[in-house]
Amino acid sequence: MGLAGPVKRVCRRAAEYVAVYGDVVAPIVDSALNDPGLREHVDRSLCAAGTKISFLIEGYAAVAGVPFRADLAVLGGAVARLYDDLFDEYGSEDLAGRLSALFEGGSFAPRNDVERLLGELYREVERRLDRGRDDPIFTALTAVHEYQTRSRIQRDPEISAVTLMELTKAKGGAAVVVLFALMRPAMSDGEVTLIREIGGVLQLLDDYQDVVLDRQAGIETAAVRGEVTLSDICRRFRVMKRPLVEHYGRIRPFSAVLYAILWIAFLRLHWPGFGVGRPPASTPFGVLMRPGDNLIQKAGQRRRRD
Repeated sequence: MGLAGPVKRVCRRAAEYVAVYGDVVAPIVDSALNDPGLREHVDRSLCAAGTKISFLIEGYAAVAGVPFRADLAVLGGAVARLYDDLFDEYGSEDLAGRLSALFEGGSFAPRNDVERLLGELYREVERRLDRGRDDPIFTALTAVHEYQTRSRIQRDPEISAVTLMELTKAKGGAAVVVLFALMRPAMSDGEVTLIREIGGVLQLLDDYQDVVLDRQAGIETAAVRGEVTLSDICRRFRVMKRPLVEHYGRIRPFSAVLYAILWIAFLRLHWPGFGVGRPPASTPFGVLMRPGDNLIQKAGQRRRRD
């Protein structure tokens, strides 16, 4: 049977995630965005992000032995993607302050339709999550926002390699804690520490895949500078295998997702057009293979700020 069976299972699961997106996220996108062109672009990008991240979160849920909720996974992926790109494009002090209030449970006054969409998606996550503010997920979310705010220094070409690596790992670590904690109420301190390490490596991989966009936008990353290669990232994942096994016992469902992500990154390295045009973006497999872009502006239009 070769790869036919696994590919069919992946496509079937992707179709399920896309359906969840259509039920949970798409109606919110439709109501928040008035511009048809922007709405279509954001809808496709958020669907792709929610689908891809759901595979990772489901892999975590399988090894952690916790129930998997596709609605929270798809929502979480969509919020993470929209937040990241919104902050990259309009990361002012004003926006940072208003988002801090939102994430701390306060009011949020959006200044445009995209901000309104982020606020509504986040409130939907809170509603479905239904947890007290003392849950570790909110502590991790606060950390994500603090590191994201600090990451504006990545526009400084003089940022040191040490500072850049520390910020990258801290930001990615906190972000993955938030995503995985969607499935795990009251995550223990020990697991939080482990997930932070995994998240730091995943952030390096994410930056590696976004190297063209980041270079165009004037954002400094280890990948943009050539300080981290795909081989380095693979080695870091191998180092993480032992602590993962010691904590969870079995890690195959999660490691399978990681290796699939690495293979896609490898294919894009050697075939830059991989995932563009074919398969059609409207199909589940096309959604899964869709390369990253900027939600607010397409790659060729992404602004470079000094």
